Amino acid sequence: MESQQATHDAHAAGGKSGERRRGGAAALLLRVASVAAFATLYVVPGVAAARAATASTSALSRWESPAAMSDAAERFVREHLPAGAAADHVRVRAGRIAARFPACAAQHLVALPFGNPSPYGAQTVQLRCEAPQVWSVYLQVSVDWPQQVVVAAHAISPGHTLEPSDLQVLERDRAGLPPGALQSESQADGRVLRFGVAAGQSITQSMLSGPRLIHYGQAVSLIAEGDGVRLVALGIALQDGSQGQTVLVRNAQSGKVVSGVVDARGDVVAALFR
Repeated sequence: MESQQATHDAHAAGGKSGERRRGGAAALLLRVASVAAFATLYVVPGVAAARAATASTSALSRWESPAAMSDAAERFVREHLPAGAAADHVRVRAGRIAARFPACAAQHLVALPFGNPSPYGAQTVQLRCEAPQVWSVYLQVSVDWPQQVVVAAHAISPGHTLEPSDLQVLERDRAGLPPGALQSESQADGRVLRFGVAAGQSITQSMLSGPRLIHYGQAVSLIAEGDGVRLVALGIALQDGSQGQTVLVRNAQSGKVVSGVVDARGDVVAALFR
């Protein structure tokens, strides 16, 4: 009887010991699982970020860089500016590139002019990829090329002899300048306006005649030429005149009024008068 009781107690003790071992093992597994979960919580996001960055770089490498495309177009335009261009003053800007294009192999992205290119203002450049995939895109490129220009400081009537107070020097983009625009006041000072101009209007070479060489009421040499004869008389100018202009002159001796052309010396040359 005592033997049976001892055996029962031993089994009970063994059972309790087994339960304690199983309980300890379960607790150990729980702690390990907790550590694993903790490690997963902090390690996995770093790995995911690295993988995402790698995937992003890989995706970008499949597309041509918009910055590289703009640089290629701008470099092409700058290289074809006139030889006299001051490169540090000229601004070249390509338009934005909204679409994506497959990456182009090195040395296979070429720039070409499109239409009738002008060194000034807006122009179009064709960018073409020849490998590994063929594609092309047309970019608008603007050129800002500032230049000093002479303008009218106020409204001026035709026939006026220009003085420094009539003129002003401004900086304007060369693309908007008319042909023959003057760049220095000395080119216009003392010249006569053939046409009226508004304030701020550019002064061009075609608007001007030479400086006035004779003035109304001035005594001038009246020269008559023809049939191998050259006669000189004293005349009185009835008009202001510049070189090449036709003016009226009164012969001081006869009182006769004749027309003649002002020459480079300020004399008036007329046909032989009788």
